[in-house]
Amino acid sequence: MIDLTALPILILAQGGDDMSGLLSYLPLLAIPVLAYFMMIRPEQKKAAEAKKMLEGIKKNDRVETIGGIIATVVSVKKDQQEVVLRLDDKSGTEMRVRTRAIAGVLSRDGKSSDNAES
Repeated sequence: MIDLTALPILILAQGGDDMSGLLSYLPLLAIPVLAYFMMIRPEQKKAAEAKKMLEGIKKNDRVETIGGIIATVVSVKKDQQEVVLRLDDKSGTEMRVRTRAIAGVLSRDGKSSDNAES
């Protein structure tokens, strides 16, 4: 019968290849690197594209807000991070929103890119 207190001494006495010990840690080191390239880096690229889109908003662009409202940009106040949107061309209804409330630009300079409008 083997004494369990002597087990660590037996393992150390066996020795072993030092390279195999280092290679066993390779998967543990590779996981954070893979996580960075698969999860963190794409989010950083997406955030940079969104920032570029918001900085590129100008008068007469058709935009959609995060609430689903589709409107035309009347003016952009970059210093206040505010955009004035025209909701209806006939009545002239306008509203002010923060630039971060813009979900996306549907078309530039009022040129419609979708055929679903009525």
